[in-house]
Amino acid sequence: MRLKRLLYLVGLLMCCSCGDMLDVEPEIAVTYTNYFQNEQDVHKTYIDMYAKIREVYFQYQLQPHHKMGLVYDQCNEYYSYANELKSLSVEAFKKVAGTSWILHYNVIFQSNLILDNLYRVQDLPKDRENFYKGHCYFAKGLMYYEIARRWGNAPITRDAKSIDPLGRSDAKVVLDTALSNALRAFDLLKNYDEAVDYNGQKLKKYYAHKGAAAALLANIYAWKGGLFNDSDAYEEAEKYCTLIIENKVGIYKMVDTPEEVCSVVMDRMSSESVFELLNSSIDFGFTTGRFSPGINFHIGANYGYGGYPLNPFGSLSNNQYENLYLIKNDRVKKIWGDEDLRRAAYFWKFDEMAEADNEVTGGYAYPYFWRKPLLDAAWVPAEMINVDGNKIFWRLAEIYLLRAEARCRANLPGAEDDLNYVRNRAHAKIYPADTDTEGLQMAIFREREREMFFDGERYYDIVRNGYYNFPGMISETFEKLSEQDVKDGALYVPIMDTEMQRNTLMRQNPYWLARW
Repeated sequence: MRLKRLLYLVGLLMCCSCGDMLDVEPEIAVTYTNYFQNEQDVHKTYIDMYAKIREVYFQYQLQPHHKMGLVYDQCNEYYSYANELKSLSVEAFKKVAGTSWILHYNVIFQSNLILDNLYRVQDLPKDRENFYKGHCYFAKGLMYYEIARRWGNAPITRDAKSIDPLGRSDAKVVLDTALSNALRAFDLLKNYDEAVDYNGQKLKKYYAHKGAAAALLANIYAWKGGLFNDSDAYEEAEKYCTLIIENKVGIYKMVDTPEEVCSVVMDRMSSESVFELLNSSIDFGFTTGRFSPGINFHIGANYGYGGYPLNPFGSLSNNQYENLYLIKNDRVKKIWGDEDLRRAAYFWKFDEMAEADNEVTGGYAYPYFWRKPLLDAAWVPAEMINVDGNKIFWRLAEIYLLRAEARCRANLPGAEDDLNYVRNRAHAKIYPADTDTEGLQMAIFREREREMFFDGERYYDIVRNGYYNFPGMISETFEKLSEQDVKDGALYVPIMDTEMQRNTLMRQNPYWLARW
């Protein structure tokens, strides 16, 4: 009952806050004083913090940047507006989900709530205090990193009690805030196989640990290095990638084949996974949350029809009409060469189906990156409503390729070795191959595109490498962006009217203000 009362009050705070930074009566804080009396109280609030993190990533619709980075030949998702988003349509941004940062600030609020009140807990051992602090700093670091990537300039909250409106801080300050929190998390967290929770049970990889903090730091530093042309930041990214690869922050190992990536890694708790988020029906609505953009290549607009062969109730001929996103066989061949094992693993019976009757296939491939369907038995026959597996946030192959990028951008040795380590698993041609005609940096980008095709990072990889205006990367609209357009915020999600209404100090990006 005490937890329910606290969560009600927390919810009230959040509904009234995060944009205006908490428009509530301050005496509510008295309830916190009464609540945080023992570790069990803290633990329940910490569990709720992770539920809020999952809420950020388990949305029914994809956030705009995910859609803008997808490579596809046909979109059947009537509410997607993917093509319009790639054309930077104001109306498209106003209509789609994932444009508000309130869920991110809910997590930050929850983290601050714990940090602000830990001192109230009686007889909490120092190691347990550090445990909760580490997780809270990780959550804050992750959220500010996402906010910096999606919106650039953004408010930075002070604590869980402040009720004053806040203006937007510069994107670099937001990123540095993410960095400072992630560094604190790294110092406090233990390896995932060493840490235990409140009940004395070893933590799973879907809770933060030192390896996850290292991966977060590597990504923050890489983003900083790419956006601000900071070679020192790339050197730091390389350092944290190396800690993971050399098993200094936990034991991680790549599986042997691309087939195992699909059948083992994309399920749950594999040796290659560095950090993942639990996909569970415990949290309302998460069973249908598109926690990875690639899921929309595997599922139909109308549940129960598209998504073959993952969907056991689908059919060969229905995919071309039902799947939310479709990719032509010819495009698949251009991305993955004949020798690349990922082509056969990521797409069901690719060679056979590429030769099948176009009347049946439409000339489209059959994505098969996830192998377990999530079925809703409430319907007769049952309907496939999602893929069954955790959100694999970072995996070791991705870390190798991020280190390759960092080494390349910072002029450090070993970039080709990292690139070829991933290619070797796929039996792809080693660098430099006859297809590597645009230099090492582009080769690494293309390898991340191949390895992580369904993961949803492509837009951010494009922006980080400065490729947004390259032909064929996103759209003709992006190719025409000027340096001033980018400086004015064209690459970021615009600030929605709801955020303006919540916070009187909020201001739109100049690029979007001129078009709003």
